[in-house]
Amino acid sequence: MTKTEYINKRNVLLEDAKALLDEGKVGEAKAKREEIEKLDADYEAESIERANVNAMINNAPAAPFSTRESMNKTDEENEQLYRVAFFKHLQGKELSAEEKVAYSSGTSSAGAVIPTQTAEEIITKLKERAPLLDEITLLQVAGNVKFAVEGTNNAATIHTENASITPAADTLVPVSLTGWEITKLIQVSDTVATMSINAFENWLVDMLVEAIADKISEQIINGTGTSQAKGIEKANTWGDTNSVTVAKTGSLTAANVQTLIGLLGGGYDPNAKFLMSKKTLFNDFMPLQDNAKNDIVTREGRSYYVYGYPVLIDSRVTEHEAYFGDLKKYVANLAEAVNVKTDFDIDTNSNKYLGVAIFDGAPALGEAFVKLAKATS
Repeated sequence: MTKTEYINKRNVLLEDAKALLDEGKVGEAKAKREEIEKLDADYEAESIERANVNAMINNAPAAPFSTRESMNKTDEENEQLYRVAFFKHLQGKELSAEEKVAYSSGTSSAGAVIPTQTAEEIITKLKERAPLLDEITLLQVAGNVKFAVEGTNNAATIHTENASITPAADTLVPVSLTGWEITKLIQVSDTVATMSINAFENWLVDMLVEAIADKISEQIINGTGTSQAKGIEKANTWGDTNSVTVAKTGSLTAANVQTLIGLLGGGYDPNAKFLMSKKTLFNDFMPLQDNAKNDIVTREGRSYYVYGYPVLIDSRVTEHEAYFGDLKKYVANLAEAVNVKTDFDIDTNSNKYLGVAIFDGAPALGEAFVKLAKATS
């Protein structure tokens, strides 16, 4: 079967398994999971065999293996062979002669390069787990990077015919980003060697991405800027001109929310969104809603809006607090999405897998954010 057919069939089986679990049919869901595992194993075996057969189709004359191993393969087949070799190496499985050559082609002084297909899957899952990555300005540039965002943007002027035109005093604000390592180490028994390549890849990516995505989200919001990314919380020194504070024993009012919205400059309004925890939305903002009198908070499916502005939910925002602003003015660089390193621990007969991401970010313009705060005293 083709790669597309395999992915489509696998997605259908996954949806069926989820539906059965939702209905409490555990036994039938287990059977679906076993179908998925068999599909993974069959596709893996077919992919390897297809690569081997295609290499023999032209019946090329004998040559040193290192020069003929990719002679008759397409780029996709070579990538698939490397992917299999990469994950077999991580599992501690023996590589065939052909796989050893493929694996060595993707190594460098820093180790083996993660397969392209896996890297794309990691980025997709990172954004699913850390949706803020889709809201900010995200770069994916290896190494340090200097990025400029629009600062002051003066209005157009009326020109008198034949008069000299003076350039507008528009500004660009530079943001310099380096890179901080975010790591997650997991240690599991040697039984991972019994898993199919696809099952092992999915399991490993899920385990590593979940923890790293959570840490990236935390840094976007609360990063100190010292040996880590600088978060939105550090965008400003919060005061009367850029924040609204609710008394420690007081409750949020509609006037508080209106004042907060008014503090944000009009130029940031088109992209403005609220960022708060689910508890804050339901315990502080929802009580303001009076369907007979106002529509401060509205909902479309599972999406919420405050005075028409979208609400982003993230549990890492302190309860009873919220940010309001243009998240595109937060600039970040994912210099390395998630790479995987492995080592075998002979003392415990287990494999260690280290996921490493290199990330940095900072608010480019503090004035693009305002804050709803809760007094502590």
